[in-house]
Amino acid sequence: MEQVIFLVSLYLGIAGLFLFLISFLTGLRYIKVKAKYKLHKRIGIVGFIAVCIHGVVMSYFYFFLS
Repeated sequence: MEQVIFLVSLYLGIAGLFLFLISFLTGLRYIKVKAKYKLHKRIGIVGFIAVCIHGVVMSYFYFFLS
C-alpha cells in the first residue's frame, strides 16, 4: 500500500510540474486560449494542489519512514 501511495505522489509531482508549465505559458500567451475562459488560472490551481499533495506525502516518507 505504501508503494502505491509513493507512486501516485510521484506522478502527482510530475503532473503538477507540467500543469504549472502549461499555466505559465498560457498566462504569457505563448499558448493561445480564449480569454473568456481563464483556463490558465484553473490549470494553475490544479497544479498547485497536485504539488502540495506531492510535497506532503514525500515529506512524510522522508521524515517518518526512512
